[in-house]
Amino acid sequence: MIEDDLEGEIGATTALIPALAERVTVSPDGLTYRFDLRQGVRFHDGAAFDAEAVRLNFARMRDTLSPVYSPIAANYNRIGIEWIDAIKLVDPFTVDIELGKPFPDFLRYMTQEDAPGAQVFVSPAALETFGPDLSDRAPGTGPFIFEERFQTSRGSGVTLRRNDAYWGEVAKLEKLRFLPFPDATERLTALLDGTVDLAYGLDGADLEDLQQRGFVVHSGSVPYVWYLIFNMSDPVLADRRVRQAIAHAFDREALSDEVFRGQTRTAKGILPPASPAYDPEYVDPYPYDLDQARRLLAQAAPPPDWVLRVMFATAGSAQLQPTAIIGRLASDLAKVGINLELCPHEDWVEYCKHWQNGMPAGVGISEMSWGMSCDVWLDQVLHSRNVSPHGVNAGYCRIYELDSLLEAARHEREDAERTRLYRCANELVMRELPVLPVLTVNTGTVVHSPRVSGFRYARQNWHSFRNVSLSGAIRRPPP
Repeated sequence: MIEDDLEGEIGATTALIPALAERVTVSPDGLTYRFDLRQGVRFHDGAAFDAEAVRLNFARMRDTLSPVYSPIAANYNRIGIEWIDAIKLVDPFTVDIELGKPFPDFLRYMTQEDAPGAQVFVSPAALETFGPDLSDRAPGTGPFIFEERFQTSRGSGVTLRRNDAYWGEVAKLEKLRFLPFPDATERLTALLDGTVDLAYGLDGADLEDLQQRGFVVHSGSVPYVWYLIFNMSDPVLADRRVRQAIAHAFDREALSDEVFRGQTRTAKGILPPASPAYDPEYVDPYPYDLDQARRLLAQAAPPPDWVLRVMFATAGSAQLQPTAIIGRLASDLAKVGINLELCPHEDWVEYCKHWQNGMPAGVGISEMSWGMSCDVWLDQVLHSRNVSPHGVNAGYCRIYELDSLLEAARHEREDAERTRLYRCANELVMRELPVLPVLTVNTGTVVHSPRVSGFRYARQNWHSFRNVSLSGAIRRPPP
């Protein structure tokens, strides 16, 4: 009902702006959110957006007795809705959402497309026709309409077409096509030969050449961190000294400089840039130090035949170059006597399914790239109540001091105090090290041809194409 301002490029984090709700009023105690809905909005299938549509969509996420209840939607939206006590329809275009406890990030979290947690509203008519788990058949209210999913030699692509009945300013492009290119070299070629006009996640070594050719390379902080997750149930990795030794032995600065060539920066904490509580002055407590790594391992004394198994995806959503990163990890850890067994997954979707279920016995490390402009993200990935498979705490982190900090921060209404609590949580995470932050993105997340105009690089991991237009003709090879 509100959304990130994806047209804005100023500020450390994205601003929140009205969308399907024209106004949001919060009660003095922070427990009731009144949404005055925009009138005249229709879903892509023509169904009306109104208070009843809002009620039905929340029933899909939280009412186990509702015929449209979806366990999948409930799981994905759990953190965003778990403090909701009641949804009350004041009139056909006014909704009150009542919380059991203050949750100051309630509005921001509902915008987080990469949450899971973004409260996406779908047509009541489609829910009635197709049921609660309607996937590609879910009509929304946005500026583009899902047209088709098609197959290419590299995987599944998607076509969107303009929604000429959009409630706001109609998009300039008639269609958008999203094409999969798991390999960064193929992505570069597709951009250079005109197969695509815009590409994500190109190799840092190519960025200077692209700029010289006239392509636009966007730079700036986004809420992104590529990190390793330790299996805290593993008998060897349960010893904090082993995890700290791995952190000291992994030369993340060299990885960033030599492999990504300015595209990335070393992550100094689990709170990424462009998140509200990010502290640019925080110092990474694990500089590259092989001697310290050896001392810690000698103290922990892991079994001499111990092999560290690492589960990772070879490509996927904003995954940089996982194979290269894990290869560097293996090379660095070998210097201190830790041998790795690599367990790659070629399919990103299948990897995510395995990852969300939690690491299997015998696997010591998995990886993920994530981050949000909402600090509740730490709760989502590290609180003990979110241990997989009932959440995405995939490494079975159970640090109860951390739980207490995250709970206090989640309900703290004073901005400065909430920031302090999240920074304390970050320091605790880095001391106990259930995860090892590796890289954040500095530049090259998005590169587009000079014929693209109107693209805005907001401080976010997703972007609006509503005001994007193209000029000039270009030869387009078949996909």
